[in-house]
Amino acid sequence: MNQNQLSEIKITAVSYKTFADSELVDLVRLGETRAFDEIDNRYRTALQRFLLRITSNSELAEELTQRALVRAFEMIDQLKSGAKLIGWLYRIAFRLAVTESRSRKVASLEEVVEPFWAPVDRVDIEDERRSIWDGVKRRLSPEEYEILLFRYRDDLTLSEVAERTGKSEGHVRVQLHRARKKLRGFL
Repeated sequence: MNQNQLSEIKITAVSYKTFADSELVDLVRLGETRAFDEIDNRYRTALQRFLLRITSNSELAEELTQRALVRAFEMIDQLKSGAKLIGWLYRIAFRLAVTESRSRKVASLEEVVEPFWAPVDRVDIEDERRSIWDGVKRRLSPEEYEILLFRYRDDLTLSEVAERTGKSEGHVRVQLHRARKKLRGFL
């Protein structure tokens, strides 16, 4: 769909319900921001439930859902052609939850450490990442860990992970689900 086609069609909010995700994304990229309202309507509840399972805090899940949708709107041009919109939204939400978890751990650590030692000026992010990935490795099977690394550290799509590991896409999806479930309390 190009700019001329968009100007030729008078689109109402009601008609967005019939559009496929890819068409909505194209419309948003062309500047039709109301199309993103339909994306929001379709996926807000699912994202919030997903984040609630991760955080176990309804207020935080609601806040992270809003931040994830804002970030998705801002980064809509980065969605790869042919990629599943909901998977991309889940990935954004998951990364926000991990970042939030890290910042809360750092804040609580500073509260405990500060009275005894000099204030912490900055946290070594690389050590923090290594520490998290080490904790993840201890809690998962080697296969789950490898799939999680490919998916979240290397930012590969499910099909790319499947190709790299020699497993089916369905198998990769199941392993990711199991890994996330095992890590729910850890993260």
